[in-house]
Amino acid sequence: MKHDLGDLEIFGENLYAIHSIEYQNLDHYFFVFAIRVLDKWLSWEEVSFYAQLFDLPTVPVLQMVSNFENESSFKNNVLQLANEKSVFDSFDTVEGKSCSREGIVSRNIQEFPVADLGQHVFKYVRKGHVRTDEHWTRNWRRAKLNYEKKPGVHFSVTLTTFIRRRAA
Repeated sequence: MKHDLGDLEIFGENLYAIHSIEYQNLDHYFFVFAIRVLDKWLSWEEVSFYAQLFDLPTVPVLQMVSNFENESSFKNNVLQLANEKSVFDSFDTVEGKSCSREGIVSRNIQEFPVADLGQHVFKYVRKGHVRTDEHWTRNWRRAKLNYEKKPGVHFSVTLTTFIRRRAA
């Protein structure tokens, strides 16, 4: 596949290993969240197009918002989304119970220069979601995909990542 990419660089989230959180509703391990070409990050529309072209799933999309009234409404929206149940059915392996989303990523839906990444992407991660130490790689396990579980039990995946369109 790398010979078909040209100048495209595909970035994604790998959910193969179980750390302090186990994802119990996975159809795939790798989810595309961005594509870079030379000095620009592609628009979400282009990311989705190339991911589909290479038969790769994208991170789920929770919401597309044109604009927020103010910073406070943006913050409240992110916190509300972060406290909801995870689409991938996150399970806290330390506590032994289901847990909320680990975080939210918000990005400009349009393309933007690589140098301006910090002005176009925001990531919120809830406090305390990582509970592993530096030696987690010694004891990790592989996450099971949905098809490996009991026959007849099917999960549905809905949209989870938050994408924001910057105001012009």
